[in-house]
Amino acid sequence: MDAKVRKLLKKFNIKLEFAPLHCPGLFVPGKGNKPDVMIINSKFNDEKAENVILHELGHALNDKNIQGNYKDDDCVHTQSEHGANVFWIHEKIKQYFALGNDLDSVNWLNIANALGTTDYFQVQEEIHKYALLEE
Repeated sequence: MDAKVRKLLKKFNIKLEFAPLHCPGLFVPGKGNKPDVMIINSKFNDEKAENVILHELGHALNDKNIQGNYKDDDCVHTQSEHGANVFWIHEKIKQYFALGNDLDSVNWLNIANALGTTDYFQVQEEIHKYALLEE
């Protein structure tokens, strides 16, 4: 797992656990003084686990701003999942360029395929945001 991902978990006081799940991961908000817990499917390799961790971090950071019931309201569910994916894609694009990859040779379709997402617009958007920072 990337050191920056570990720092994010520590910064937001999220305890990470691995367990055999029937889904990629879960985020369980802590009650009282207990930390939030993120549970990741233990069957995943490191790369897949990191992607799920970033997605679940997106839920942890964004879902508190969404009103409604995630399980019963399709609009809330869609908004929540989109926010989590935006965070995940944003962090992976930052990692991509931190590895020394060049903006001139970036291929958004290859990145999207490598991430396993069909949210091509969001991948393009995050690359565009990065390009604006470089100007």
